[in-house]
Amino acid sequence: MLVMILTIGPIFAKLIDSPSAMGLLCICCLTFPFWGLWLPWYLFGSFLQEHFRGQKNEPTLEDLVRDAPKKQQVMFKGEKVPDWRIAARQRATKAILKFLSYTDNWFEKKYISDVADEAFRLIKEAIEAGSIQGIEKRVTPGCLEEIRTEIKKLRKEREIHVFGRAEVTDVDILHVEAPTGKENHTFTALISAKSKDYYEDDENGDVIRGDKKTYAYQEFWTFRRSEKRWLVELIRPPGDLDFVLQEKNVLPKIDLQEFAKDADPEFLKEVVAK
Repeated sequence: MLVMILTIGPIFAKLIDSPSAMGLLCICCLTFPFWGLWLPWYLFGSFLQEHFRGQKNEPTLEDLVRDAPKKQQVMFKGEKVPDWRIAARQRATKAILKFLSYTDNWFEKKYISDVADEAFRLIKEAIEAGSIQGIEKRVTPGCLEEIRTEIKKLRKEREIHVFGRAEVTDVDILHVEAPTGKENHTFTALISAKSKDYYEDDENGDVIRGDKKTYAYQEFWTFRRSEKRWLVELIRPPGDLDFVLQEKNVLPKIDLQEFAKDADPEFLKEVVAK
């Protein structure tokens, strides 16, 4: 560049007598590469800013993963029923419920799942509140007496069994008995839920046993049919799985014959006539 200026400078000097003109020419020659590169880049950048102005930037996958709310890890409390142990019974009972619901909507799977969900939450609330008010017509007399005894024991010990907001996460129907006579109809559900589960002093609220964490757990709930609704009859721990599975589903002989016409042979291993 310097050689170019020294070479053409005298030539332009003859053409331009003014020293200021000569200086301006030299400045232009020195800065030409800068202006030649910067000006197109500036114009292109201005164009991009104008084009994207007002447009919303879409978040990247990394942004979504980073900003996603972190799920709270819930520990499992007590014994857990293995899925493989109940798989065959679960499929067979589901098929039996579908067969029964064609003529009796009390056996619709969604309906009895909702029954189990509601009963679970109501009874946990009653135990925590220390009152059977509101559940008298939801349980059998025998079950009501057991709950009343549990509440009396808590009052005597000046304790409150805290569950908080109990949430049912799954309802698996594992046993159905539908012999002749609706008063003999029952079903047993494995209810999976999560809630708090600790004991506190009923005067000062201090934690006596357990902690305030939320835990997942399972229980077997058996319901018996009454004139107006399904009633809770028995509540058992998951350790009673063998007792639940050893009792086969029950249908009247005529219904079992009808069910067997289209049923999977494996399902027939899980049902008897009575």
